[in-house]
Amino acid sequence: MATAAAKGSADACYMLLHPNLEVETPNLQTLRRNLERGTDEIKAEALQQVITGTLQGENYEQLLMHIIRFVMPTRNKSLKKLLLFYWEICPKYAADGTLKHETILICNALLNDLQHPNEFIRGATLRALTKMREAEILEPLIGPVRDCLEHRHAYVRKNAVVAISAIFRSQPHLIPDAPELIQAFLSAEADMTCRRNALNMLTINAPAVAVQWLQENAQLAASFDELLQLAVIDLIRRHAQSFAAQKGLFVRCIFELLNAPASSVKYEAATTLIGLTANPAAIKAAASCYISLASKESDNNIKIIVLERLDQMRTRHEGILDDLVMDLLRVLVTPDLDVRRKALGIVMKLASRRNVNDVVSMLKKELNKTVENSDYDKSS
Repeated sequence: MATAAAKGSADACYMLLHPNLEVETPNLQTLRRNLERGTDEIKAEALQQVITGTLQGENYEQLLMHIIRFVMPTRNKSLKKLLLFYWEICPKYAADGTLKHETILICNALLNDLQHPNEFIRGATLRALTKMREAEILEPLIGPVRDCLEHRHAYVRKNAVVAISAIFRSQPHLIPDAPELIQAFLSAEADMTCRRNALNMLTINAPAVAVQWLQENAQLAASFDELLQLAVIDLIRRHAQSFAAQKGLFVRCIFELLNAPASSVKYEAATTLIGLTANPAAIKAAASCYISLASKESDNNIKIIVLERLDQMRTRHEGILDDLVMDLLRVLVTPDLDVRRKALGIVMKLASRRNVNDVVSMLKKELNKTVENSDYDKSS
């Protein structure tokens, strides 16, 4: 038990909140009175003060039973959310390292919220469980958490996956079959956000299972939505070296995602492809994807970021990108001067004997257009 307490305190992450000097810090007697007899709004304010004080190192252990008796039975959703924050940071161990008796009541409250008919309360409770490390509290909740994977609302299901992932990382003995459970869930689930969370869980906790799923579904990657495609890319980026035998599968999958409709997927796919292989065809494909993003994206900041990536590629893979210089010249139609300057700088570095005539011809055309537009504006 003492080991569990030490582990809990080692995993905890505290913060210091600057106190509001204009508001007087309430004493224990005032807080106790507000928690016992106040309205929901007064109780919420008092509980906020308790949470803030606890994070700043104040000792409010005497208020734990008052919060359990007078605040925990509430049906107010804002108060319930504050309670979840409080359960996360309240001291749960006695001085001798044993779990306090009051934690049984906390466990019962969490159990009731996991079975609550309101999907928001269920989802918020599942999210709160991701921050708890006490095996004694989590163990009775495993059954209801598993049941939430079959809830009719996707909001509950996606948070159940996150909760199972966190519990498996901190206390794997409580749910040893988590990878198999999430694998079955991933195969049967239709909601893309839930599937993304499930794949992320397998990527972190059971990469072999995640790679096996990708082998079975690689041909469908192009039809996934943006979130799931990004999760697939993350899986490949994290574990490409560990599963070197599947490199061909990974490269084919990334090649397909270069043509995804979402710009974020294209960018991540191109970046991952460069790290996977130095094959000239793959480098050209990634560079073409970058050029396409620089030409079509409306945000000038994105254009500059993509062009910087392209410039880094040019340095590492000298001579391979020369054939793409004419495509890069399309970026010059952008009105932003910084983008045009960046693109023109890369074009000048890519110019060679093979393409210099085409580059000069194109630049002359652009210059003539600029002069004609300037003369038209003056005459107008």
